Amino acid sequence: MEVTRRDLFKLGSIAAVGAIGGSALAGCAPQATSAEASNQSSANDQTPEFLRQPDPITEFSETKEFDVVVIGAGESGLAAVHTALEAGAKVACVQNIGTAQTTGNMGASVDTTKTDEAGVEACVAYLLEKNAYRSNRKLLEAWAKNSYEAITWWADTAARGGAESKPFDSSKEYNGYTFYLHANTYNHLEGAHNDAALAIAEKLASDGAEFFYNSPAVQFYKEGDRVAGAVCETEGGYTLFKASKGVILASGDCSGNEEMRNYYCPDLRGFKTMSTFRDGMGMCAGMWAGAQMTPINHSKMVHGGGALTRLQVPFLNLDIHGERFMNEVLSFAYLNNLMRDYLAEYDYQNSMAAKFFTVMPANWFETAQKWAEEDPSEVQLGVGNMTVPDESKFVSGNTLEELAANINAYMEKEEWGIDPIDEATIVASIEHYNEVCALGADTEFGKRAKYLVPIEEGPFYAVPRGANSVPAVLGGLIVDENQQCLDAERQPIEGLFAVGNASGQFYGGVDYPMDVEGLSVGRAITSGYVTGRHVASL
Repeated sequence: MEVTRRDLFKLGSIAAVGAIGGSALAGCAPQATSAEASNQSSANDQTPEFLRQPDPITEFSETKEFDVVVIGAGESGLAAVHTALEAGAKVACVQNIGTAQTTGNMGASVDTTKTDEAGVEACVAYLLEKNAYRSNRKLLEAWAKNSYEAITWWADTAARGGAESKPFDSSKEYNGYTFYLHANTYNHLEGAHNDAALAIAEKLASDGAEFFYNSPAVQFYKEGDRVAGAVCETEGGYTLFKASKGVILASGDCSGNEEMRNYYCPDLRGFKTMSTFRDGMGMCAGMWAGAQMTPINHSKMVHGGGALTRLQVPFLNLDIHGERFMNEVLSFAYLNNLMRDYLAEYDYQNSMAAKFFTVMPANWFETAQKWAEEDPSEVQLGVGNMTVPDESKFVSGNTLEELAANINAYMEKEEWGIDPIDEATIVASIEHYNEVCALGADTEFGKRAKYLVPIEEGPFYAVPRGANSVPAVLGGLIVDENQQCLDAERQPIEGLFAVGNASGQFYGGVDYPMDVEGLSVGRAITSGYVTGRHVASL
C-alpha cells in the first residue's frame, strides 16, 4: 500500500495526540485533597484556559507611576504614545518583546483635503457594507475623519528617521459620492512598515516617553472598579506601572495564540501563524478586568505569497490535484475560504495545502493588462506600489507536459510537502478548459465569457498562488467611540482603553476587507493617535 505525505501528516498528528495523552493525563491524575474535590467539576468544564481568571498579583518588586501607560509598541501603541506625550502626559510604553514591532506595508487614510463630507460618509457606508453591517459606525467615522492627520504624522516622523514612504493614492465611488484614499507604503524597505516603527519609537524615546521592553503585561491593577495600572513581568519580578489617567491596551490581536485563534475564529484552522508574539494575553487581562470580547466569529486576515499572490488575473486555476476548482474572478483576500477541504486532507498540519496554480498562455500580460483597464476591481497586476512579478518567478514549460512536470519539480524544490500531482491530470484539465473556452460559456463555474481565454500558445506559465499565513485576527475587546472598554452591561470601564486590533467592532465580516488597501495599519495608527490624546486630557 502506498503511503502519501498526507497519510504521514495524519499519522504524525495521531502520534502527537497519543504522546500528549500519555504524559499530560498522567501528570493530571487525580491528586486532589478532600477540600479540593468539590471544585473538580468546575475545573473539568469546557471553559478555555485563557478565560480562567488567575489570582490577582498583589506583591510587586517595584512600582512606577505615570499619567498614561500604553501596552504594546506597535502602530497603535506608538501613535498613542505620541499624542499622549504631545498633550503633556508622562507616558510609559511596555512591550512583551525586546523591540518595537509591526507588520504589514500600507497604512491607509481618507484624504480629507480632497474628500468632502458626503464623500467621507460614503466611505463609512462602503465599509459598513464590506463588514456585513457588524461594525460600530462611530469607530469607522473616527478613522475616516482623523486618519489623514494620523497617517501624515506617521509618514513625516518616520521619514525624518530615515524610513521614507512611497505614497499610494486612489479613489472610489460609492452611492454617487467620491472619496479619495491616501496610503503610506514601505514595501521598498527591507523591513517594510517595521522600519518606520523603529524610527518612530526612537524619536518618541528622545521626546521623553519611557519604553520598557521584555515586560509583558499579565494583569491589570484595579482600585475599586477603576483600572489604575498594569502589572508586568520584568527581570526583577512583577512591576506595577500605575496610570493616573488611563491604561491604553495596544497589544495587538491573538493570531499567535492557537487556542484563542481557534476559539474566536475557527475558520483559520490549518493556516500558519505569522506573528507568534501577538499572543492575545493583553486582551485576556482585559477580560479578567471585566471587558467584553467581540462576539464570535471574528474577521480573519489571510495573506502570504507576496506579489505572486497579489497577481489577480482570471485565467485557469488548478488545485493541488491538478483540477479546476473555482470561478477565477475572485479577490485573493477571499480565496482562503475555498481551501478548508484541502487543509483537512493534511489534517490541518500543512498550510501549503492552501496553495494552487494559475495557468496562463504566453500572451498573458497583454490579455491581463486589457482586462485590468476594463475592470480594475476584478483584475489586478499588482496592489498599491507593488510591481508586476517577473516571469522568472513563474513555473514555465514549452509544452503542457513540460509545464506539468515543472509544477511538481517546483513543489518539491520549495518543500511544499504536497503529494506530486498526476501530470496527465494537469494536461487533461488544461485541455478541457480550452474546450470550455471554445464554447464561449462556462458551464462549470459560471465565469464571464470575456475571461474565457484558452491556454493554447506556449511557452506556458503556472503562477504559484494562495494565501496561507495569518497576520491578524480582527475581533478584540468591545469599545465605545472613545475606545474605552465596555463591561457586560455595556458601561465604560474607568481607566481602560483598547486600540488597534486589541479593540473590536471596527470589522465584522467573515474576511478582512481588502477593498481599502492598508486599512488595518491605517486604522491601528489612527485609533491610537486619537485615543492617546483623549486619555491624556482626562
